[in-house]
Amino acid sequence: MSDAGRFADYWKGRIERDLTSFGDPGALVDVRGTTGRAFRAAWTMQGVEREAMFSVSRDAGVSVTTEEGRTLPYRSFVAGSDMADLQRVARMILQAMPPGLFVETGAERSVADGDTRKASAVGLLADLLEEEDGVATRVVMVTADAGAGKTCVLKELVRRYADDYLHGRTRRLLLYVDAQGRSLARLNEALATELQDLKVGLTYHSVATLARLGILVPVIDGFDELLGVSGYDDAFSSLAGFLDQLEGEGQLLASARSVYYEEEFLARAGRVSATGNQRWSHVPVRVLEWSDDDRRGYLEAWIEDRELTDEAADRLRRRVEKIFARGHEELAKKPLFLARVVELLRNDREFSGGDDLLQALVREYLSRERNEKLLDRQSGSLLTEAQFERLMCELAQEMWNQETRELDSRSVREVAEFFVENEENESLSDTAKQSVVERMPALAFLARSDGRSLRSGGISFEHELFFSYFLAGSIVSEFSSASADVRIVLSRSALPGDVAERVAAQLHARNGTGGRDGAGARDRLQKLLDRLADAGRKEWRRTMQVRENAGLLVMALLQAYAGLGEGGHEIDECTVRSVVFPGSRLRDVTLRRCSLVDVEVRRTDLTTARFVECAARNVLLFEPRVAPGSTRLELQGLEVSHVTGLRLAGSPETFYEPSTVAAKLRECGAPTADPDKAVGSRVPPEYVELVGRLVRAYRRANPVCAEDPALAGLFGDPRWAAVERLLIDHEIVAKEQRATSGRPKTFLRRRVLPEQMMSGRNGGADGVPRVRSFWRALESETASGGGRSDRL
Repeated sequence: MSDAGRFADYWKGRIERDLTSFGDPGALVDVRGTTGRAFRAAWTMQGVEREAMFSVSRDAGVSVTTEEGRTLPYRSFVAGSDMADLQRVARMILQAMPPGLFVETGAERSVADGDTRKASAVGLLADLLEEEDGVATRVVMVTADAGAGKTCVLKELVRRYADDYLHGRTRRLLLYVDAQGRSLARLNEALATELQDLKVGLTYHSVATLARLGILVPVIDGFDELLGVSGYDDAFSSLAGFLDQLEGEGQLLASARSVYYEEEFLARAGRVSATGNQRWSHVPVRVLEWSDDDRRGYLEAWIEDRELTDEAADRLRRRVEKIFARGHEELAKKPLFLARVVELLRNDREFSGGDDLLQALVREYLSRERNEKLLDRQSGSLLTEAQFERLMCELAQEMWNQETRELDSRSVREVAEFFVENEENESLSDTAKQSVVERMPALAFLARSDGRSLRSGGISFEHELFFSYFLAGSIVSEFSSASADVRIVLSRSALPGDVAERVAAQLHARNGTGGRDGAGARDRLQKLLDRLADAGRKEWRRTMQVRENAGLLVMALLQAYAGLGEGGHEIDECTVRSVVFPGSRLRDVTLRRCSLVDVEVRRTDLTTARFVECAARNVLLFEPRVAPGSTRLELQGLEVSHVTGLRLAGSPETFYEPSTVAAKLRECGAPTADPDKAVGSRVPPEYVELVGRLVRAYRRANPVCAEDPALAGLFGDPRWAAVERLLIDHEIVAKEQRATSGRPKTFLRRRVLPEQMMSGRNGGADGVPRVRSFWRALESETASGGGRSDRL
């Protein structure tokens, strides 16, 4: 068949699939050819029989002639009022997202050779979305710390695009999908809910069609919220399955708080793909914390919006400055804290912050709710402050147990009913109990979806930091109970880092004192570490989830207890076992004469961590970040074969070649960093580097295009042809020709996870057999030639 014939056949099938996504349930779509390049299609949509002529040309594209005789491009036809009606969708988006007080927030994007481009977050993302790829679906991942304004940026971006679409300034629309508190194993359900909330005729069946055409970009906010629900792979496969439907076209924007889970998705997406045919490239964007100018800009805009007098404005500025000067300079960079403090100061002349600003904000809201709203008929408070806080903790725990961030009003009242009937609250009168239950959905910290949701006007915490605060309180209560099974608590989903830090701080405040009681506090720390280790020992489908959450808590506990040593910031003679350190940062901690047993360190920042005279048994390091000047890895028992990749502070590269890894480990004080002890590590460094460069390419795309100009140095290397042959022979990668927007191109699709490609070089028993076989073959073929390219 000729190239033109294949092109026509492709579009015949695609037109049928696209129209089916819009057609009525059970209705057939009939696409018939009238000539070699024209098709007549008939389908039924909303009970009306429709027909149109489709003309396809590789040069001119695809055009559609409607029943009324109008001829227009295929994209315009699908977006028009007779099909998706994106104009109406844009109007509904603007109604659902009215403009508010928004300060341009900065963001940065990694570009070539480790450089970064900084600009306003909305502007940078808009520029990205306007770029055309033409080879693979672009997955833009936006990361930011909790409270840094990530959701505000995304909503403002979606709102501006809707306005631009209505005024003809752009041809694509963004669809905001709130994944916070939803299982991504049911992404279609989330899409359906958002479309239903907008009250438009579009259904989730058509989203992939519109995304493929580049006229709709799903924006999935809170991608990492519930990655652990039903196991990682179920959650990843839902998003990966959606990528399959895009067939290498269109764009997707997703947000996450942690770069770790962003990288985990990228590593796993191909493995859990429904068909294995997805093509995507990855662009990371990080929303930056507010600068001094950003903070001043917000405050001045707030003052202008409220029309404060000069005297009131000056007084407000001084009070804001005073609060954030009390050791809260870092929190001042987070929009949430600045906005809440400003609001409180305007209405409360007594608020002055405290050592723990989030706690101070929570207590202030609790107090105002108790004294102004949650009152009995005699104007007395229905609940004490401690009771109110425990009630919010119960609600957060119920959401955590149900693996959601939103409950319907009935469920929220049931939580309150259970709470007030608890024996600890027997002093409450029946009238008080009834009042608390009835008012529960409208209490402070909670937000209602105003009936726009399919979930009957669900109730959620108005910000994730409030949810995290109260969830931490409930987890501390679990640890305080000797009979509680913390394994169940840790199995629910990916624990936010700020929750782990607050749990550790509260446990330390309860159990550790320091000073002369350092030894006793250290014993209590060991009991907590042992309890977390026990939680991860049992093998079941959520074991990895438990071990990662336990590892996050272990790191937070080590940091909280690190001031107990005589030298400060040290922990002496403790044992950490059976956990995974999932990303994050082990900062400013020295472990001296400690033991690590069955511990996996995955992409963790160790640049200011020091292991001095420590022992390691079955400790695996996967791409940790180190700084030879400040990291100390005196881990007796750690070998090069236990290390898969090493990242250096200030460098975008990941080093895999054993001699390089060994040299850097020795610089960090590792006592046994000898590359000659690593089985299978005798492959010449230049060949290891070639495979390492391929692995780095797979961090940004799968499959990788052999004709990508950015990879010309890899695929143009004279040694590459032989390395590629061995990779294909051992089924590490597969070579394929795939159609793109231009002529067909050659791609290499990986058959194993990126880290598995490199771990097999050491010949360890935990490696993939065919990967170990590849490295043995590569070592054999390079051995006699001393690594020369002419040997291969």
